[in-house]
Amino acid sequence: MEKRTIVTASAVVFLIMGIAMAVSAFGFGLYYGDPNLLRIVIFGEVVTAIFLILFIRRTSSFAAVGFSELKIRGLVWYLPILLIVLYQVVLVVNALVASYSDLSATTVQLVAIIFVTCLFVGFNEEVLFRGIILRNLHPEQHPYRAIVISAALFSSFHLLNLIAFIPLSAMVFQLGNTFLFGLFFALIALKLNNLWPLILFHALWDFSSIAAEVLNVNLTIPSLVAQVFVALAILIQLLLLKRHDLSHLKRPLTT
Repeated sequence: MEKRTIVTASAVVFLIMGIAMAVSAFGFGLYYGDPNLLRIVIFGEVVTAIFLILFIRRTSSFAAVGFSELKIRGLVWYLPILLIVLYQVVLVVNALVASYSDLSATTVQLVAIIFVTCLFVGFNEEVLFRGIILRNLHPEQHPYRAIVISAALFSSFHLLNLIAFIPLSAMVFQLGNTFLFGLFFALIALKLNNLWPLILFHALWDFSSIAAEVLNVNLTIPSLVAQVFVALAILIQLLLLKRHDLSHLKRPLTT
């Protein structure tokens, strides 16, 4: 892929989601922090997914952007974080089941919308940032540069939440948190050589975090454990990065 093509694709995704956030905030009065915002954002995520799939089919291949043979060794750092998010999902599902008879149909519908939307979010953001962008930064040649740039772009993508009037303090925290997870996701993506595990984790993390607010589930402890683990994993993996065999990434990025 040419750099101009990648920039154009990224700009289109930013534009689609920017429009979705603007419609939510200015068209329906749904601001950041209100889970009902996803009732509108889901349409932007669907359009983004369709665009990304068509873009990859036309300019490259799914194998070239991260849907290749899974490298089992990469699961060493992935499985612990997966177990944490599965625990969070269990807490959310238990709360949903326990209070189901007391919940309104609107609330149950909202939880379902959150789940579906987060599936698209996981797919779209992993494909764009850990697939198209990360792979085209040639991590097999410049791993540190590729990881940091992809993480910075992933973090900056969340500035779109300003359109939906996210509080400044929350925005600063989110930028730092997404940059941290962006580093972790990039490192794991390179080791796994396959985006599906990250798509799964990303979707479940977002779902459990948002649904927990709707169902009043406290995820403070597992979230804190996850962040500590991610920070330690990043430090260790960055120190060992030069020893990683990234030869499996040397494949043509265009058809």
